[in-house]
Amino acid sequence: MSWWRKVLSLPEKKNAGGDEFADAVSARAGQRRADDGTTTPAAAAGAAPGGWAEEEDSSRAGRWSLRIVVYCVLGLMAFLGVRSIAFPPRTAVPLQQANPQAEARKDDVPEAAAQQVAARFARSYLTWSQDNPKAREADLAADLPKDADAKSGWDGNGQSTVAQTIPGQVTQTGPHQARVSVAVRVAATTGQGPKARTISSWRGLEVPVADSGGRVLVTGQPALVGVQQPAEWKAPDAPDTDANLSQATRAGIDTFFKAWVAGTADQAAAPGAKIAPLGDGMELRSVDTWSVEAGAGARRTGLATVRWKVAGAELQQTYRVTIAQVSASGATRWQAWQVTSQ
Repeated sequence: MSWWRKVLSLPEKKNAGGDEFADAVSARAGQRRADDGTTTPAAAAGAAPGGWAEEEDSSRAGRWSLRIVVYCVLGLMAFLGVRSIAFPPRTAVPLQQANPQAEARKDDVPEAAAQQVAARFARSYLTWSQDNPKAREADLAADLPKDADAKSGWDGNGQSTVAQTIPGQVTQTGPHQARVSVAVRVAATTGQGPKARTISSWRGLEVPVADSGGRVLVTGQPALVGVQQPAEWKAPDAPDTDANLSQATRAGIDTFFKAWVAGTADQAAAPGAKIAPLGDGMELRSVDTWSVEAGAGARRTGLATVRWKVAGAELQQTYRVTIAQVSASGATRWQAWQVTSQ
């Protein structure tokens, strides 16, 4: 009996065909030797009567202990397999890292809505007429909280008209609260009759707003503030110029600007160029300067200083003109491809 069969108490392997006969012959031979009075090897080894041999108790206990261990291991493996099927392991959900900036912005007033409301309110706030005071109150009430004072500090006198409002910076001042800067072009009339005088100027206005349930409202009195002063800026150095190409293309540039103001730019521009017409009411006085920047290639860039006559006055402007080299019938020339501001 093999070791595993002993451990697991499996039955003995049956003899193959013919083994029974060999066993019977061996038994018969042993019987004959016994009848002759000789001692068989089994008897010499101390075989017990009846052909049974006793096993030692320690060997039997060891096999039972090992058998118990094997059964426990098999049982544990079966339990783990069933548990993995019935209760599969849960995949850990990765923790999302909080974005401090996003958390800080979640209570901000929406900038686009704040600018829209502030610009509209600024127009209504700085527009008044002593001949129709209720019109101003009705306009202001549309952006104020319910039951707020629609007069907003106006005493009911004078005449003021707003021509334009430009919303600017939105400063978040607290949860769901902000302050919007608005540039307002105001035409104020002073005096009466022959002495009446209208002065147009830009004014700065700061408007306090708040987000209330998804709607932006003006929550306090706006305040007139100063207009920002111009900042210093140093223009970059002018690029080097190509004197030869500037001289060679000057006549073509003059022709292009004349055609442009006349509405026939497509006849003087390079093939494929798309240059929108200027429109009526303008007249070309002169092309004062033209210079092509140094470089290489079939497309170059130059600056043109042009003087227009418009609305009874002369207006000088500088254009950046891209010229393209085109060929036709063996001849090559440069024509305008694109015109933009400087």
